[in-house]
Amino acid sequence: MSHANALIFQPWSLRSLQLRNRVVMAPMTRRKADDDGIATPTMARYYARRAEGGVGLIISEGTSIDGLHAFDTLTVPRFETPDQIAGWRQVVDAVHAAGGHFAPQLWHTGRLAANPIGPSAGSAPPRRDGTPRPDIREMENADFEQVLGAYRHSAEQALAMGCDAVEIHGAHGYLLDSFLSPVDNQRSDDYGGSPEARRRFPLEVIDTVRAAVGPDLPVIYRFSQWKIEDYAEVKFPDPDALAPWLDAMIRNGVDLAHVSTRGATDPAFPRLDGADGQLSLAGWVKRLTTIPVIAVGKVTTTLAMDEAYGEVADQVSDPAPALDMIERGEADLLAVGRALIANPTWVELVRNGRWKDLQPFHKGLLDELI
Repeated sequence: MSHANALIFQPWSLRSLQLRNRVVMAPMTRRKADDDGIATPTMARYYARRAEGGVGLIISEGTSIDGLHAFDTLTVPRFETPDQIAGWRQVVDAVHAAGGHFAPQLWHTGRLAANPIGPSAGSAPPRRDGTPRPDIREMENADFEQVLGAYRHSAEQALAMGCDAVEIHGAHGYLLDSFLSPVDNQRSDDYGGSPEARRRFPLEVIDTVRAAVGPDLPVIYRFSQWKIEDYAEVKFPDPDALAPWLDAMIRNGVDLAHVSTRGATDPAFPRLDGADGQLSLAGWVKRLTTIPVIAVGKVTTTLAMDEAYGEVADQVSDPAPALDMIERGEADLLAVGRALIANPTWVELVRNGRWKDLQPFHKGLLDELI
C-alpha cells in the first residue's frame, strides 16, 4: 500500500525551518573523520546521499564541541577549529545542494570521553570493546565555564555556516544526561542534590545555545530515559517527574524535543492503567507540552540499537505503526537511523509502499561510509 498521502511525507515548518517532509535522519556516530576531527569529503557525500534520497532534515552524528574533553575518540568529528568548521561547511553545502536541511548535533561525551569529566568523580564504564576508560574527574567552576564557552562557540559557528537548526545531545549518559541522573550526579552543591539542582547545568547549556543562535534558528534537545551502559535506567519514573523537566527545557529556549527511545512506539510508563500505560514517550511529551516532538527507535527494523551489533540478524519491519504516530498526533516528525544507513532511498521506498524492498541493517555496513 502506498503511503504517498501520509502526513510524514507532507511539508512541515518550525520558525525558520521549512522542511519538504517530516522524515529526519537520526544522529548516528560513525567515527570517520580524520585524526584532527575534520569532516571529510566522504562524509559530505554520505550525508548528501540521504538528502538526495528525500530526507527532510539531516541531523549529524555527534560533533564534539571541543578538543579537550568532549570527544571519545580522535576520529569523532569536532566543531571547534577553523579547519573543522570548514569541513562541516562542505557537509552543509552538500546537503543543501541536494534539497535537504541540516542540523549539527552538539555533543559532549563527558564521563564517557577519552579524558572524562562529569558531575561526580568515579570509575567510568568500560568501552564497547571492554577496554577501560580513565576515571571520571568531577567538574569544577572552571570546567563549567569552559564547557559553556565551547557550546557557545559551536552554536555561533553553526549559525554562521548556514545550518538550519542545532541539536543539543542531552541523552544516553553523556555529559548533560549525567547531570540529570541521581546515580551519576552525587553533587551536593547548586548542581546536584535535588531534581531542580540536577537540571541546572543542562538548562544553562540550553540558555547559552539559544543566546548564541538568536531567536529564529530552531534549537532541538535530545533526551532519553536510558544510558548506553544501562538501558534499564529511568530518570523520569512517571509523567509527574517528566513534566517539570519539559517545562524548564522549553522555558529556557528549546523548540523541538527529540525523544530517544529503544522503540518509538514502546510504552513510556507501562505501569499506568489503560491507554495511559500504552502511550509512548513521544506521546507523553506531546500531552504535557505544546512543542513539536521527534520520535525515534526501531523504525523499519526489528532490533533495538543495543541489540543490532551482535550475531542475531536484523529484519525489515512494517513502517505503519511508526507512521501512524504522526497521523494521530503522537509525534510530529520521525527519525530513521540504521535503516537509512542501509537504505539511502528509504523515503522513496516507504512512500511508494515498497518497504519490503528495504535492505536490512547489519553491522558490516559500519565499516565504511556509503
